Amino acid sequence: MESTEKSLQLLEKVTEFNHHYKYLTDHLLHELGLSHSTINLIELIGDDEMTLKEITKKSRLDKSTVSRQMNALVRKELVTKTAGTDKRYVYFKLNDKASEVFKNYHTQLEEKFQNILSGWTEEEAHMLTVLLGRLNRSMTNRMN
Repeated sequence: MESTEKSLQLLEKVTEFNHHYKYLTDHLLHELGLSHSTINLIELIGDDEMTLKEITKKSRLDKSTVSRQMNALVRKELVTKTAGTDKRYVYFKLNDKASEVFKNYHTQLEEKFQNILSGWTEEEAHMLTVLLGRLNRSMTNRMN
């Protein structure tokens, strides 16, 4: 099989997987009443206390988008917003509810994947993990 044809087949399979993964996560987030941006921001902030500027820089999103999303997280009582000693800065920190939401999302996602892979041998699952790791490293190296 020609190299271009192999690359196209692989690209098709990766694209198909991406569609299935997006469908899975979209439905799980919908069931939990969450959004991708909520999960992404919770993961990005982690245990840190961050300013809007720091979140914007780390997320590579527009300041107005981050501001709107952070204020939505404050309204959902997932994030606390406190003024710094310098009134020009506001700090955002996740609360216990956000940590629980994040843990619940990942637990349910992991359960869904375990169900999907239930017919696989341990060796097959390990091989997929190794190959995806290798693909991710190759992509990272080529993008830098």
